[in-house]
Amino acid sequence: MNAAEISAILGVVGTVAGLAEKYGPEVYETVKEALEQSKSKTGPSVADIQAIFAKCQVDNTAIQSA
Repeated sequence: MNAAEISAILGVVGTVAGLAEKYGPEVYETVKEALEQSKSKTGPSVADIQAIFAKCQVDNTAIQSA
């Protein structure tokens, strides 16, 4: 792993940590699911991305209501 790759990973980790702090731990699970899907050779489908977006909206609504 080179410096650019490490830097990119740290950037993502920082972003996810910031989102989790702001919106709650549900964000971590949503991002984790997206990353797991994107690791496959075929990547996420449009339907997968739409489902992730819908889950983010539901998580956000639940967090805002809390």
